[in-house]
Amino acid sequence: MELFQYELLHTLNESEFSVYNYVTKHLERTREMNIRELSGESGMSTTTILRFCRKMGFSGFTELKYKIGKLLEEQKEKEGSRFFLSSLAPAVHFLNKSIHSKEMEDALETACRMCREAVKVLFLGIGTSGNLCDFGARILAGVGISTMAITDPFYPPPVNNMEDTVLIILSVSGETPEIIFQADNYKKRKARIISITNTNHSTVARLSDLNFAYYMPVAFSLPEVGKINLTTQLPVVYILESLMRLLYMEY
Repeated sequence: MELFQYELLHTLNESEFSVYNYVTKHLERTREMNIRELSGESGMSTTTILRFCRKMGFSGFTELKYKIGKLLEEQKEKEGSRFFLSSLAPAVHFLNKSIHSKEMEDALETACRMCREAVKVLFLGIGTSGNLCDFGARILAGVGISTMAITDPFYPPPVNNMEDTVLIILSVSGETPEIIFQADNYKKRKARIISITNTNHSTVARLSDLNFAYYMPVAFSLPEVGKINLTTQLPVVYILESLMRLLYMEY
């Protein structure tokens, strides 16, 4: 059972997406709350919560809680390994929808054209996104693209005209100050920017010429480890590999 429909997530504004993040991380707690308690816990108004419910296809907060209860009952019936797989349901849903999405196909074709027209393609990201930048640069190099990954947030910004360069930014939040600083500098030097972020409401997404948003529930690691983003990166890998295959077909 799917609680939320992926294709509706892009209709949420930033506040409504915050409700989505809270609910997906606290399903059991949300099921036991009334709407005022959820408002206090999430920091969002009751009006925002009701608007979120309607946009996601529920008649109201009561129906949302009912659906959460049904989902939790289903999960309890499953074994541990299958429960893990169910936690990846949003990513699986993204993949299923993207395969048949004309919007995704058009965006990938645009990204392919931008990369082919560029003299150089740079990847920019830090942390887990930085690791995926290395992966993205490696697979695009394999199909004839001159590329490299920048994973140092303090890498010197460009000083020359970069209109022959495409910058591909990987960032879950799209709000990391160092990444925004780099993106702004590249944009001022006329580089074209493609970004892959969790939502299209972020600063990085708005700075981009082309944005891929995947709308996955946001999670962080244990407090003892530090604030490390554990959001699934399956959609990012799918987008990068799809771009690589399209570039290969046009090589």
